[in-house]
Amino acid sequence: MLYAAGPPDRHGAVHAGFMLDGADLAADLVRSGKGIVRPHVGECSCLADLLGLEERSRQDGLGLWREPEYAVADAAASEAVSRRPDRFVIIAGKVEHVGETKDAVWIDFGKIWRTDVTIVVSRKLWPRFEAAGLTMDRIRGRTIRARGVVTLRGGPRLDISEPAAIEVLDAAAQTP
Repeated sequence: MLYAAGPPDRHGAVHAGFMLDGADLAADLVRSGKGIVRPHVGECSCLADLLGLEERSRQDGLGLWREPEYAVADAAASEAVSRRPDRFVIIAGKVEHVGETKDAVWIDFGKIWRTDVTIVVSRKLWPRFEAAGLTMDRIRGRTIRARGVVTLRGGPRLDISEPAAIEVLDAAAQTP
């Protein structure tokens, strides 16, 4: 059974749910390392479970996680992230700076924004991130994992529109 199907996004990904013989196909794929969680705007009901399954399959080195091209990229290594333009990636690293302009919130993993990895969130969408607990103060100086498509504008950049695409990893950030 196919449910909640929509048109492909600008990168050609189709967002839908599949049940096969009563089992959630997405969960089965992620659990076996044959799928990667890619949050889509408005999806959040079961992402925590899927992210947990993905973490376990990554730790166990299953499926795609055996391949270097699918490894979580070090956000401090901008040259490595730059080698993945127009690809969906997962990055992780310590947030060095969080700033804002009238149009965007900028989350930087280095001191030179023109060359270092940056996450960009539209100012219009930022209240959704804050409602999810991702305030500037909560992520500043913390280790996070983020997922999105790499574009090269100055340094490598991920434009993120869904709060579930950012996970705070270090334990100190888990207490408000």
